[in-house]
Amino acid sequence: MTALNQGWLVARREMRERARSRSFRVSTLLMLIVVVAAVVLPGLLDDGNTTRHVGVSGTTAPAFEQVLSGQTSDDTTIHLHTYDELAAGEEALRDERIDLLVVDGRLLEWRGRPDAELQALVTGALQVATVQQRAAASGLDPDTVARLLSPVRVESLQIGSMPGRSADDDSVAFVMSVVLLTAILIYGNLVLTGVVEEKSSRVVEVLLARVPAKALLGGKVVGIGLLGLGQLAVTALAALIASAAVDSVDLPAVTGSVLAWVLVWFVLGYALYAMVYGALGSLATRTEDAQAVAGPVGYVLIAGYWAAFMAIGEDPEGMWARVLSLFPATAPLAMPGRIALQATDWWEAPLAVLLTLAALAGLVAFAGRVYGNAVLRTGATLRLRDAWHSRQNEPREARTSLAQTMTSSFASPQATVIGTAALAAAGIVAAAVVFALTGDVIWSAVPALLAVAAVRRVRQHR
Repeated sequence: MTALNQGWLVARREMRERARSRSFRVSTLLMLIVVVAAVVLPGLLDDGNTTRHVGVSGTTAPAFEQVLSGQTSDDTTIHLHTYDELAAGEEALRDERIDLLVVDGRLLEWRGRPDAELQALVTGALQVATVQQRAAASGLDPDTVARLLSPVRVESLQIGSMPGRSADDDSVAFVMSVVLLTAILIYGNLVLTGVVEEKSSRVVEVLLARVPAKALLGGKVVGIGLLGLGQLAVTALAALIASAAVDSVDLPAVTGSVLAWVLVWFVLGYALYAMVYGALGSLATRTEDAQAVAGPVGYVLIAGYWAAFMAIGEDPEGMWARVLSLFPATAPLAMPGRIALQATDWWEAPLAVLLTLAALAGLVAFAGRVYGNAVLRTGATLRLRDAWHSRQNEPREARTSLAQTMTSSFASPQATVIGTAALAAAGIVAAAVVFALTGDVIWSAVPALLAVAAVRRVRQHR
């Protein structure tokens, strides 16, 4: 059986066991309840109709009530109350029976801070009614007065923080980055606790007798990731259904390409950090110790999120935003937001994916080695350096044979050719990245020259 098949068996086992667990079902139910409630409750609590009570005392224009009723919107109802004496109107205002008292058509009395919307409606109605009264006294035709006073239709348009972008783009960029950060933290910590639980219960010893360490760790990461992705999909579907049933929340428009890129960066970001969580989880025997060991990873994630948030908010096409969206540790948090804002060139997202995949490949080797050396060690928390250099579970003969094999393979002509090609490719990629970020030909030539020097050194050594 290949390592890929072994890893898939571990992933299937992880999904099956966790999906049957009570904690997973409860967490899924709670997520559904919270999301649906956040969508439905605003619509249920807000009936869409606001009633305002306005008191009138003294002399006002005869058409005031008619004009005020004509200026109100469909979701606002205004009731007028007439008071013959000013003291009676002020008493009603203090007793909160009315929201506003109009005195002689010139004074607005409030119980507290003025309501800007109600003030605008009443003031506009007073002015229009007074103008109509004066026009009638001057002998003007009522139809002419109505045409002169007819309101101008004004529409509203929300623009984004940058020219050429809508407000939906800004909302999508913010929501996607928060969702990615939360998902990576939640499911990465699930990998951490899963590794510790298997190590403390000695289940891992049974599994390692049949499955290699790298396949076991990789299968755990894949299984939890797929289960988490399904949980997020069910939650998002519930939110969409609730939003369609109760029109209370305006969800920002998201294009299919943006959703596809968000899915890609969720997979890459989760895999990147889940490998780190899995490796660090193997160092501890208790969950409390594992949380302490893996604490810096959470700090790095949050710091990367805030750095990306501030850089993209200031200038999504600036140098710092580009650097953070290309650097593998922060690319899953920065690149989706820039894609949603349409602030990337065509080559940036593919290059960021390639760089993240290269970092992930190195991290898989690193995490697999640490996990294989530390997961069978019990007792006190193991240091990362000791886990990296530990070889206590491997026979001496096997180590000697492996060292000789690696030495001979690196000294072979094929390895030299591969190493030379890798150095040349790394120099070209680094030069392209530097030129894209700075636009300076001289600085972009530096990594290319260093790569050329390294290639010549390798060939001379050969």
